Amino acid sequence: MVAVWGGYVFVLNLIGVHAGLLFLFGRYSTKLYRAYTAFYLVGTVLAIQIPVVGMAPLKSLEQLGPGVVFLGFQVIEFIESTKRRRGLNKNETWKLRIQVFSIALLVFVAAVLYLNSYDYFGPISSRVRALFVKHTKTGNPLVDSVAEHQPAQKGTYSQYLGLTASFVPYGFLMVAFRYFHDSSSFLLVYGLATYYFSFKMVRLILLTAPVASVLAGMFLGRIISIFLYNIVGFVPSLFHVMEFDDEDNVDTKSDTADRIKKSSTKSKKKKSSVADKDDDKKSFLSIIISHRSTPFMIMFGLLGGYIFKAIMVPTAKSFYLDSYNLSKQLSNPSIMMKGQLKSGEEVIIDDYREW
Repeated sequence: MVAVWGGYVFVLNLIGVHAGLLFLFGRYSTKLYRAYTAFYLVGTVLAIQIPVVGMAPLKSLEQLGPGVVFLGFQVIEFIESTKRRRGLNKNETWKLRIQVFSIALLVFVAAVLYLNSYDYFGPISSRVRALFVKHTKTGNPLVDSVAEHQPAQKGTYSQYLGLTASFVPYGFLMVAFRYFHDSSSFLLVYGLATYYFSFKMVRLILLTAPVASVLAGMFLGRIISIFLYNIVGFVPSLFHVMEFDDEDNVDTKSDTADRIKKSSTKSKKKKSSVADKDDDKKSFLSIIISHRSTPFMIMFGLLGGYIFKAIMVPTAKSFYLDSYNLSKQLSNPSIMMKGQLKSGEEVIIDDYREW
């Protein structure tokens, strides 16, 4: 991303914010420290190899935030490793934290003041500043056209994201209140950040597309799996497909099945214990209508075929046509201005593409 697009600044800060929030939420761990340290060191070393970027990741104010998180993690990990090595209790740990953080803060402030006296830090770019403060014209048509871009309207999200936009809020709430953990929390940070930036500048709806697809897919996938499990009696997983019924297939198990069972003994024991507890909780409908019922499977197949033909196919065609038409609209020049050649001939400058 550093080599081909300036979006690396967004990615860098997004990952830094996520790591910082995990610490504030009390979810710091050595795994988090190792992952973020590896990301920042390797990413920064590779980024500064790009001539256009240079030392910007270590100088530009809009890229220093993740660096501060990186330094903070080094201090935190030093404290945690000292705590484990010495076997410190709660009071001793807090005393160590106050001492180490006080020294680290003094050193950090002194270093910042010293470097600032030599104008080491670079300013925040006009494009980034326009996302947070009211923009003033710079005279540069490229910068001004981006900074003064209109904020997104409510209907714009449906125009660009289609039906996906309708399911995003439900997927967001599902992750926040049902499947929240260290990894999934990144989706919440990503979603809030992209919504804020796209609301400020409509062209940044581009950033919402990946997380919108993920959140909508998670919500729809959960709905489909609930439907299949409670009505059809089928768990949509590869492991379930590879399972064998002990009562009905005693004499027909192959060597492959035996190897599968041996390699997953622990997981199957755990699964069987959970299944025994759930036997009493099965609904009356799921007992009468099982996935082995041929008439029901035929009816279910016909219903699925009708839904696919009557709903999914027209929706897919509509999505394709909308995407095609939108791509034609967006391919038109967004920056056009009149210019004059030395000969006196007036020309239209098209995104500086032809002139």
